[in-house]
Amino acid sequence: MEPYQATLFRELDTAGVSYVLCGGLAIVLHGIHRFTADIDLAVALDAENLHRFIELASRLGYRPRAPVPAADLIDPANRRRWQQEKGAVGFTFVDPDLPYRQIDVFLDDPLPYKELCAESTLQQGEGYTVRIASLEHLRLMKQKIQPPRPQDALDILMLEQKLGEKKIP
Repeated sequence: MEPYQATLFRELDTAGVSYVLCGGLAIVLHGIHRFTADIDLAVALDAENLHRFIELASRLGYRPRAPVPAADLIDPANRRRWQQEKGAVGFTFVDPDLPYRQIDVFLDDPLPYKELCAESTLQQGEGYTVRIASLEHLRLMKQKIQPPRPQDALDILMLEQKLGEKKIP
């Protein structure tokens, strides 16, 4: 794992942020080889948890990609408006000095958050624990993406192989 990713997970633990890692990095940590640059998080969307996350992201140097204050993420009405008006799925935080370092936070739970947590796995790193969405939940989230992107179709195939549902010829 890259040092900035390990730092993020260590700080999430320290700050007590409730989250589940989803997306490409979660797939990689389940042992499937693929490239990914961003970190996709399902963060518990209660105001207190989002406030902790935003403070942490700011302290680590991350800023919203969109020209809005990060605190706007806390308001459910803003999140709904961004989804309806912009078709947004996530709120992106970037490191302005290294823009490939980005964190995408879902605007709405991709699946019920309690289920994501209950079926997630914990992986230990040096001084941190990362909560990773289950293979099945990752597959379900990828299947919900419309229109599907080529990488999503490949991810679904690889996840199904890992789940033992399909054999790749």
